[in-house]
Amino acid sequence: MNILIITAGYSIFDAKGQLNSFLAYLTEKNLTKNEHKVKISDVTKDTWNVDREVAKLLWAESIIFITPIMWFNMPAPMVKWLDEVLLYEKTFIITDEYGEGGQVPADNFMIVTSSNLKSSDLGKGVVLKNAPHIDDVLQPLIMTCNYLSIRNQIPTFHADNVIAGETSWIETAYEKHLNSHF
Repeated sequence: MNILIITAGYSIFDAKGQLNSFLAYLTEKNLTKNEHKVKISDVTKDTWNVDREVAKLLWAESIIFITPIMWFNMPAPMVKWLDEVLLYEKTFIITDEYGEGGQVPADNFMIVTSSNLKSSDLGKGVVLKNAPHIDDVLQPLIMTCNYLSIRNQIPTFHADNVIAGETSWIETAYEKHLNSHF
């Protein structure tokens, strides 16, 4: 299977700036071990080329987004990558019915995310009362995938409470998650 890993990698809000890069490393290591073909797009680097990134996107059968949650959204480099790589007539076309013109051939996508919110806080309090699941916070990315015609979502992996909490569980749990879905 051809798998594209799109990672927001380094972030100062990411458990001392290393967790998402580590998750990208684990993803590549585990998937290549299982003989998947893997390409990586690191959206934090300003050296990527739009045509090369579009080619990777159109090559992929599965896409894995690895990103921290920052202010209830993706970080700016991920948004910039999407803004520049999702091109009219290459990754989507306009149709009579909004959202039916996706041109990305991937069959499925998965989101791997990290945040300082505790999963147990989802659905509670003033801010999260309408978000009982982490995917409720990730709707912009999920809807973007759906718009591109990537409609099969592999369950999200959420590394929670990464700044204040214990993080030693993440590697084992993530590898188990990967192995059960790929």
